[in-house]
Amino acid sequence: MLDQLAFAASAATAQVATNLDNFAVLLALLLTVGRGRAIAGYGLSQVIMLAAAMAVALGADQAMPGGMSGYLGFVPLALGLRGAIRLLAKSAGDASPRISAKSGVLGTTALFLALSFDSFAVMAPLFADSAPGFRLWALGGAVAAVAALGGLALSAAGAAGAAGKWAARLERTGPFVMMAAGVYVLMNSGTDLL
Repeated sequence: MLDQLAFAASAATAQVATNLDNFAVLLALLLTVGRGRAIAGYGLSQVIMLAAAMAVALGADQAMPGGMSGYLGFVPLALGLRGAIRLLAKSAGDASPRISAKSGVLGTTALFLALSFDSFAVMAPLFADSAPGFRLWALGGAVAAVAALGGLALSAAGAAGAAGKWAARLERTGPFVMMAAGVYVLMNSGTDLL
């Protein structure tokens, strides 16, 4: 049971670290488009992303011979390396994604989905390379992380300036978490299928 809880916590950590950009945008949207649309768009996008990651994992079970799903770890590893390189080369004036105050739930969902590819790139290989029992624990950890980030954004909306700066600083850890997740998926561990 301790192994499953630890694995759920690691999946939650990966979800949080790759979702800090969503957190910052959610915080801004809570202040501009309102709670309903912002939370609905964020929640719907995360359900879609996690369902797609699980679908990829289940498809990998069928399509990839035993032990080959671990090679999916190259995806987050490569994207993390790319993100780290971009982070080092990034200029201070880069624009963030923007959304109109008139956008509906579908618009906010699309924005959050566009920002969630890094989470998908980490969660899909993590799910695919895990035994079914561990997979469910990882999904539970990721869902708990999504709920925690949503709740934190709601409570931090009043102090958006400080929370936004904090999230922007922590977002820089995302590429390194992706690389760590990629290396973990590539390694043989107790959570693997075989």
